[in-house]
Amino acid sequence: MRAAEEHGFTLVEVLVTIAITGIVFAATLTAFGAFESQTRYGILRNEAQDNVRNAVDRLARELRNVAAPTTWYVGALEQAGSYSITFQTTDSTPPSNESKNTSNLIRVRYCLNDSTPSNEILWKQIRRWTTAEAPAIPSSTACPDLTAGDWDSSAQLAKYVTNENGGQTRAAFVYGPPGVSEVSNITTVEPTIFLDVNPGQRPGETELKSAISLRNVNRQPIAAFTATQVNGHVLLNASESNDPEGLALTYKWWDGSTELPSSAQQYETGVLASKSSHTFKLEVANPGGLTNSTTQTVVMK
Repeated sequence: MRAAEEHGFTLVEVLVTIAITGIVFAATLTAFGAFESQTRYGILRNEAQDNVRNAVDRLARELRNVAAPTTWYVGALEQAGSYSITFQTTDSTPPSNESKNTSNLIRVRYCLNDSTPSNEILWKQIRRWTTAEAPAIPSSTACPDLTAGDWDSSAQLAKYVTNENGGQTRAAFVYGPPGVSEVSNITTVEPTIFLDVNPGQRPGETELKSAISLRNVNRQPIAAFTATQVNGHVLLNASESNDPEGLALTYKWWDGSTELPSSAQQYETGVLASKSSHTFKLEVANPGGLTNSTTQTVVMK
């Protein structure tokens, strides 16, 4: 009897099948790896965005409760830089019974460590005190400032910040009004944070920003007056003076070194000698105790 024929795969067919299977398996692994990588970066991106939002919300709450160190202090902020901001605000932690810090203030600093431009880190530093006066503002500009005694605590708030990635110089803190040059005149703060957990890859950077108005700004009043000659008298009028916060002003007048007997907005001198020269000075003060002054010289006709 003739043996039954047996058919199978040839060696070539087996090798081709293995090769095709390997290609399909490799493609599957590649797709799976790409999906896993995108998922991981997506999670990191969401976490980074949440951390920045929380940090900006915290900054906004503290800035809205900002406190001038004294009634004589001009402005609301202590330091205002493109990558660092320092101010005093009310502490949410109750003070100790022995504390002489009756306003329960703390110093807060937010700063950006840009030592690695592709992964900058946003830090927050806090300093508390129990003395009547606040300690001096630290001189170090390092972020974080780890000099002993400068700050009580330092914490990372957010990573993957890229404000200076690629040689860019995008400020983390922008101040208003536009063109403001003096810290004392700042009335708004706009945190602007760029994030990218995987620089150079899609979907690219995310920009997170907010606008914060400073409600407790203590700015100097503006002193201005006119001096009008009328029949040998000089009418001094300070109606052009004003306070940026709309507060009521008090007035003091001088003729040279002699203080005039009036605290009114307007004052009329007695008859002054013809050809005589008089330097009048006006000083205005707001309820916070901040003052400003200006002078005018009048030569009598």
